[in-house]
Amino acid sequence: MGNSTAVTDVSYFHDHDDIFGNRSFFTFLSEFRRAQPQLVYLEVTVLILVTVAAYVTNVTLVLVLTRDRQMHNWTNYMIVHLCCVDILLASTAPFVAAARVTQTWAMGPGVCHGLTYTMTLSATVTMWTMVLISIERCHTIVKPLKGGCIHDKRYFAGALAIVWSACGLYCLPMALYFKEMTFALVGDDVVICTLVWPAVAASPVFTALAFILTFCIPLIIISVNYYRVFKTFWASRSRVKAREMPLPSLSADSRSIETESPSRVGEHQMISGGQTGNANIDRSNRSKAPAFSGKDVRVVKVLVTLVVTFLIMWLPVMVMILLIQLDGKRVERHVLKSHHFLGVLCFTLCNASVNPLLYGLSNQSNRNGVRKLFGY
Repeated sequence: MGNSTAVTDVSYFHDHDDIFGNRSFFTFLSEFRRAQPQLVYLEVTVLILVTVAAYVTNVTLVLVLTRDRQMHNWTNYMIVHLCCVDILLASTAPFVAAARVTQTWAMGPGVCHGLTYTMTLSATVTMWTMVLISIERCHTIVKPLKGGCIHDKRYFAGALAIVWSACGLYCLPMALYFKEMTFALVGDDVVICTLVWPAVAASPVFTALAFILTFCIPLIIISVNYYRVFKTFWASRSRVKAREMPLPSLSADSRSIETESPSRVGEHQMISGGQTGNANIDRSNRSKAPAFSGKDVRVVKVLVTLVVTFLIMWLPVMVMILLIQLDGKRVERHVLKSHHFLGVLCFTLCNASVNPLLYGLSNQSNRNGVRKLFGY
């Protein structure tokens, strides 16, 4: 049992342990004696909208990419996997809404262990799936003659098995150390689902690992891969100034970059070389050759958007985790409230709807597939 408090928006409870001394426990999803209890209706509405939007966008993209056999390539398979993980992440939102309504934790110890583990696992797998997509796209575009780095079922299954196994092991502390605790609040007993670390150093170590493994490293890999793709565009631009050679289609709207066989690419390059060596080339046309096609410019913008969006969507929750740890050490005069954490969490959950828009529906072929799917 812990202490009681009479302040509003109660998001921390305290106790004293012989080993840890005075301890603070953040409520995460619960909040008591709220100064504005009507805000729960807004919170629940937002969580429901986030869930519905994620289901609609991801299910639509999965149907588009799986119904048309011409869409079947390894990059799209990875995008389908990303959609499924985003659906899993969005499926946790109704449980969060239930915790906001009931305030005291009423879903039992099993959900307490499993909910935070599922949220952390699906978020981590989402990040590393985006890494795999960037690797596949980079390899396909930068080295088109070698095909994608995921070129058969064994590599595809192996890559996903490694991601799920590594992320599942890394997120295991969330399942083990999120547990129910009971405290006294103005004469009543309340139950919260909170994080109880087994050692003093466990919290800063896990926070540091979370920041490095689930944010810094993925962001660096994604940025490097898409920078290499951009360099490929730039190199094509330089070559086209020196000689009359059609630019390869690097657009996301083109299926050839992922489906064209090496032999076809080689044939294309031979034809281009023959055209270059032709003495009858119109030099005036060569000087007017465009550096980029309209589609290629859009793809460069998409690449930049992917990196920036990853930074914007995931940095706030990483900062919030760090702030909760620092704020919890104060023991008294805490600054953070549960609704602060919930606001950041809702923003992060929106990534489950943003991903299918960026990775799938920004593609003209996929948008045409959506029109065909809905019959217009």
